[in-house]
Amino acid sequence: MSSQGRYSPNRIRRLISSFSPIRFRDEAGQVEYFGQPIVMLRRDAIRLIRDELVRLGGAGGRVILDTAGYVSGREEGNALLSQAKAHGVRSPESLPAAILTAVEETNMGYGRITIDDINFGTWTFKISVTNSFEVDSTGRSGKPTCLFILSYLKGLFSQLVDKDLGGKEVECRSKGDQSCKFWLAVAPQPDSVKGQASVREDSDSRHSRSIRTN
Repeated sequence: MSSQGRYSPNRIRRLISSFSPIRFRDEAGQVEYFGQPIVMLRRDAIRLIRDELVRLGGAGGRVILDTAGYVSGREEGNALLSQAKAHGVRSPESLPAAILTAVEETNMGYGRITIDDINFGTWTFKISVTNSFEVDSTGRSGKPTCLFILSYLKGLFSQLVDKDLGGKEVECRSKGDQSCKFWLAVAPQPDSVKGQASVREDSDSRHSRSIRTN
């Protein structure tokens, strides 16, 4: 059987669904998702916590949401990879399309994730989320509101493809769009890194001119 047949998206979907990711440990009063302890909260409770963080914390609240989303995404990505490898599935570098398509079958209650497009040549991803828990139902916010989900997707996909991904929400139902759409790509170098590279280039250039002068 060919590698493509053995590791087709449909086969990965069936494999992921066979993991039984949710486990209720009644004897310990604990719930686990892919082996990770979780707490089950109503959606409206999580939305209230999120809204209050943004309202009271301002930029600081956004940082908290960004960090929480990113770490949650990386942890779920790591759990997904660990479970896949335990069942004989190779690394995402070997079959990226299959393992990433399987992401659509995971469900943390944030909304329905759909991968619209993947370009492994440029490492860009277009993703849609329907029924996002962060959407303002009035559609009058005037700006995207899915702060946690954006960071969650960045963390999740960064872990799955072993790349540092950045991104943005390009459409959001909170501002009247038909759906919430996200664009992810390899994150650009921080300005500090670029500055260090520029300093090194200037130093090399001056050193070269000094040698020519002497």
